[in-house]
Amino acid sequence: MSGCRENRRIDRRSFLKTAGLGMGALTISDPILDLVAKSFGQSPGGTGNLLVLCQLNGGLDVLSFLAPINNTVYRSKRPMLALDESTVNLLPGRTDLGINSYLPFFSNLYEQGNLAIVQQVGYPDANGSHFESQEVYEFGVRNLGSGEGTAAPWYERLRKTYFDDPFGVLDTRSIGDPSRYGYPDSTYRQAAQDAFGRLASLKAGSTTSNQAILDAYARIDTRGEELRTNTEGFESSGDARGDFYRAAQLASADLNTQVIKLNYGGFDTHGSQDQANESLFPNLDNEFSQFVSDIQALGLWERTCIVFYTEFGRRNEENGSPGTDHGHGSHMILAGPAVNGGLHGQEVSTADLNERSLPYYVDFRAVFGNVMQDWLGFDPSPIFEVGGETYDTALGSSLFS
Repeated sequence: MSGCRENRRIDRRSFLKTAGLGMGALTISDPILDLVAKSFGQSPGGTGNLLVLCQLNGGLDVLSFLAPINNTVYRSKRPMLALDESTVNLLPGRTDLGINSYLPFFSNLYEQGNLAIVQQVGYPDANGSHFESQEVYEFGVRNLGSGEGTAAPWYERLRKTYFDDPFGVLDTRSIGDPSRYGYPDSTYRQAAQDAFGRLASLKAGSTTSNQAILDAYARIDTRGEELRTNTEGFESSGDARGDFYRAAQLASADLNTQVIKLNYGGFDTHGSQDQANESLFPNLDNEFSQFVSDIQALGLWERTCIVFYTEFGRRNEENGSPGTDHGHGSHMILAGPAVNGGLHGQEVSTADLNERSLPYYVDFRAVFGNVMQDWLGFDPSPIFEVGGETYDTALGSSLFS
C-alpha cells in the first residue's frame, strides 16, 4: 500500500499536466487556478490530497441505491418498493444488480471506474439509534468517553496529530456561508467587537480568562476574514446552493485544507419511501455532479476523493407505509479518479436478505483507515485505536488503484 501512496505523490509538473488533460490549458494559464493547484500539490504532510466526507443523515436504504433486482427474497420482502430492470442502471456485465436510475451521475462514475462501493459496512453491537450511530461514525469509537483522545471527531484528531493547520479540516456546518463569514458587514462587525470587548472588560492581559476571550475573537476575526476573502471569487458550474456548493467554495480557498466535511439529510424514509426518493436521489445526484464539475474547474479533481456514508442501513422488509425502518449494514461509496472502482466488501446474498436487516462484514473504520493511509498518507492507528478500542481492519481489496 505504501507503494500506491508513492505513486500518487504527484509532483508539480505532472500534476498540472494531468489536470490539464481535462481542462485544456485553463489550469496552467489561469493564475488563480494555478495557485490553488499548487497549494494542494505542495501541502505539508501526507500526500496533499483532498478528502471530502459526505454524511448521508437518516439512514440511507442501500437496497434502493444498489438493488439485487432478480433476487426472489428481495422482491418478496418489498412488494411495493422493489426496483426492477426498468428502474435501475445495470452495472457493467451484470443483469442482476443495478444503481437506482434516479442517480445517473453515480452510475456514470461507476462505468468510468471512478466509483467504488464497499458493501455491508457497519460496526459491532449497533442499536439502530440515529444519534448514537452518527456519533460512532463521527468519533470513530464504539464506547464514547472510554478513554483519552475520543472527545473530538476522528478527522479533528487526524488534523491535530498530523497537520495542525487552522484550515486543515473545514466543516460546512460550522462555516456556513463563507461569503458572510468574518463579519463582512461593518455594522455587525462593530457590534461583535463591542460584545467581545465588554465581556473581556476591555482589559487585555488583566486575567488569563479575559485574554483568552480576546485572543479567541482575534482568531475568529482574522481567520474568518481570510476564508471569506479567499472564497469571494468562486463561481460554481450550477445553481444548487447546498453543502456541496459550500464544499467546493472551501476547496477553492487555497488554505491547505485536507479534509472537508458536509452533511446531506433526509434519508429517514419510514413512509412513502418511493416518493421521497423521487426527489432525494435526483437532488443528491445533481448537487454531487455540480460539485465534481466545480472541482474539475479548479484543477483539483485528480487529487480529490469523496466518501459517502450513512449511520446505518434499513431493514430488508418494507413496512406498511410503505417505507423501511432502521436496520444495520449499509454501503460506503468512494468517488474519484484514483479509486479502485467496482464492488468491494461482501456482496448481498439471499442469506443476508433473509435476515431482518443486512449484517455487516466490513468495519467502517477499516474503510476510513484505508482512505487515511492510502489517500492522505497517514497512519490510522493513533486515530482509531484509542481508549482501548480495536476493530477489524480487513477490507479484502484495496480501495485505490
